[in-house]
Amino acid sequence: MSQKKVIDYFGLKLPLARLHSRTTVKFRRKIYDFLKQSLKDPEKKTFLDHGSTPETTREASNCFIRWLLEDGAKVYATSPENIHHLEQIFPGLVVLNWPLESDKLPRIDYIISSAVIEHVGSEIAQVDYVRSLLALNGNILLTTPNRYHWLEFHTKLPLVHWFPRNLHRRVLSLLGLDFWAMEKNLRLLSEKDLTRIVKKAAQMNNIDIHLTWYKPKLLGKVSNLCILIESSSVQ
Repeated sequence: MSQKKVIDYFGLKLPLARLHSRTTVKFRRKIYDFLKQSLKDPEKKTFLDHGSTPETTREASNCFIRWLLEDGAKVYATSPENIHHLEQIFPGLVVLNWPLESDKLPRIDYIISSAVIEHVGSEIAQVDYVRSLLALNGNILLTTPNRYHWLEFHTKLPLVHWFPRNLHRRVLSLLGLDFWAMEKNLRLLSEKDLTRIVKKAAQMNNIDIHLTWYKPKLLGKVSNLCILIESSSVQ
């Protein structure tokens, strides 16, 4: 019987993996502090972590859930993967079934989508993903790695992700990184890309949006693109 191939989603077997894990926690904490400063009183608000990971061994996994609960916020989570075990790991967390039904959704003040959008597929799929988030709630913290940081954080390879997308995928395939070579698994975004996607999704939903950016730097370049999206219906 052949064994199912296990995908190393988090690059735990790749060079620099341990350093990357520690750095990820540090920078996600900076992003969380940006969120806290922007909202003033997160303990009085309700959050939905959208696209939570079932992975539980890394400190960086679902860290926003942990920090929000520690600060007294009400937190829900949902994912296309099975994450019901997270309720035991994070007491107070409520897992919502996927796919979400907007008419059955509890009151949510803000959605958090952390490092999800780069994994949903083509630009059309990315626009549809943001559109679906805006349809649930117009207030969103959206984060993704910056395509123009010199280090690509999934493969731990420098610079090659600056090539045109098709060439980048061919290089990954030649290196045996077939999973990350597929657009459905990884499509990195620049600030320009992300702005275009978010604005197009808002236009499709017929809403006005206000964007507040946070762009932390690592080793001389912006490592993460973070947007706090706040919106209102177009009259």
